[in-house]
Amino acid sequence: MRNLFNLFTVILLFSCNKNEEPQEQVNNDSSEEYSITDIQDILVSGFFGLDNALPSLLLCNQPGDQLDGMPLNFKFPLDESSLSETDFEVLDSLGNIHIPTCVSLAPANENGENRTVLLLGEFGTAITNPPVEVRVVGDLFTTDTISGESVCSETINLNGVTTRNIIPLADGPNLFFAQRIGGNLNECNSGTQTIQVAWNGGVTPYISGDTESDLFQYYVGYSENSGVLTEHVPISIADIDDNDNFHQLCFSTSDEIVKISMMANTVEDPNHDPNIYSEIDVSSCTQN
Repeated sequence: MRNLFNLFTVILLFSCNKNEEPQEQVNNDSSEEYSITDIQDILVSGFFGLDNALPSLLLCNQPGDQLDGMPLNFKFPLDESSLSETDFEVLDSLGNIHIPTCVSLAPANENGENRTVLLLGEFGTAITNPPVEVRVVGDLFTTDTISGESVCSETINLNGVTTRNIIPLADGPNLFFAQRIGGNLNECNSGTQTIQVAWNGGVTPYISGDTESDLFQYYVGYSENSGVLTEHVPISIADIDDNDNFHQLCFSTSDEIVKISMMANTVEDPNHDPNIYSEIDVSSCTQN
């Protein structure tokens, strides 16, 4: 899994073109639920995962050199039918603008996921000219969350949204999203509640001898009572061995888990950079 898991592993088939006409545009300026600041916050980060390490012919079905890989992470799920490589511009530190060669939601494209777009192309050079900003310049739409997710979304046109939160190549991965899931989305075979977490890049175990099924023991969930946090270790982990950046943590406690952390040096990205200590609040729906 260490080589061409490189970035989310080998993606054999995916389209780089829009599949159908996007939904009717939502006017961001008049949104009753989200301010402009909130809309900007939907695009969380870019992760410069690999530099000239991914084959263009295999992943983009185009002849050419080795490509850079950059997962782009969103709080809300995306409408795949509105996704195209022309939706994005990547700005490097010298001011050059790059259009991805191709993009895909795969492999993190199961129900309850669809929050990470893998950009493939030439985006700069890790040391001398790294990427510093990603812009959404096309009509890319979010979608509503589905039954079983604890967060809520709506259809929003992200055209004009940007992020300068680009994780450098040498840095390790971090958690960027967590939510409570249930129903058909829940892959845990035991426990009383399931928390889905997402990393900003693909991860594999960093500790020698560990497999992905061993990672549950390094996560910690926290419940809160009168401002006091209580630690809970998952009893198992699900949604593993599918080469994406999502895990499901299976907890036996009935206390509501409100935060998740992961100790340092337990997972690594495709560039073999280990994570530092990472924590994230569990998102939930706050709309009326």
